[in-house]
Amino acid sequence: MADAPQATTVRGPRKDQARNRRRLLDAAREAFKDQGPDAGIDGIARRAGVGATTFYRHFPTKDDLVDVLLDELSEGSREAAEHAAGITDGWTAFRTVFTRGCVPHEEDLALFDILCRTSARAAERGRRVTVELIGPVVERARSEGMLRGDATVEDIAAFMRMADSAASAGQRRRAHDVLLAGLRSRGGAADA
Repeated sequence: MADAPQATTVRGPRKDQARNRRRLLDAAREAFKDQGPDAGIDGIARRAGVGATTFYRHFPTKDDLVDVLLDELSEGSREAAEHAAGITDGWTAFRTVFTRGCVPHEEDLALFDILCRTSARAAERGRRVTVELIGPVVERARSEGMLRGDATVEDIAAFMRMADSAASAGQRRRAHDVLLAGLRSRGGAADA
């Protein structure tokens, strides 16, 4: 009689693997903040207290690491987009996502920009993440006649980056106000 096949248990990463991955991600954030887009793999591994081999075990390339960091940084925006989906008024939903930006935490805006400058792949990933997050609210506001018909999702993403690059929170609010006033369709209410 043949032996019955044994069930295999699928396990997550070992605790030390998960800890090393988190250390690499945290070290990478600091390295990119300190050194800009040229932060290197060896330096990141050293900051994390691991070897380059451990780095490559978790991230086959620097771009793979950057992809994960961009996803982490945009998680708050995913939550904002989900929140906006529940707002009944399309313009209010659009304004909510527009003013929160692709990365809602000020301290991470510069890091998001740095990461997008590490490679062409990273720049495209950052653009794609932004378009994914804002596309639904842009289309909704446009379909309700509240957003200018000639403003593309890519235009909106560029305007968000421009506003997010303002030097202070006050300047950012002012940039949002001016850009939103210009984006609102003439058929929309006067109050942006």
